[in-house]
Amino acid sequence: LGQPGAGTAEAHTPRLAKGAKCCKRQGAYVLASKKYVQAGDKLKAMKCLLKSGDTQKICYFAGVSRNRDIYILAANYLQTLDWKADPEIVKNIVQFYTTAKSLELLSSFFDSCAQVEIDDYRDYEKALQALKESHEWLAKARAPGKEGKVAQIALRIQHVENFVSARKMVKTDPETTV
Repeated sequence: LGQPGAGTAEAHTPRLAKGAKCCKRQGAYVLASKKYVQAGDKLKAMKCLLKSGDTQKICYFAGVSRNRDIYILAANYLQTLDWKADPEIVKNIVQFYTTAKSLELLSSFFDSCAQVEIDDYRDYEKALQALKESHEWLAKARAPGKEGKVAQIALRIQHVENFVSARKMVKTDPETTV
């Protein structure tokens, strides 16, 4: 009892981490996450929460952790959900990527949104909005070689705009459309 460090959090950290690892192996991911937080390892705690699949806890933990890597992990996880059906998920993805200052990943998210709109729903107007959003975020990013990517997205925007206007003209002026 009189030993230095006895009774402090530092003395319990290895035990907490060991307990968290044990909980994780048994599939008690939420409990493992709590133990990792107590041990001071927030990144492992988040990874356990991701395995639990509890979206509400993942969003809450990301919001209070104030850690760039955790924000990115949470946003990446949210992209695997049905974000099309729940605008709150999209809002959280945008919030986590912007808070993490990961604008290139946010741009990629909107780019994939555009692709989903085209492939799954044939909604070129929404795809155009998503591409413009992607272009805007990528233009703000500080990424090496972004100029080429920005130009690529701008070209895709131009192609989709042309297609959208051609579809609108088909009914009113078929000759011009051709």
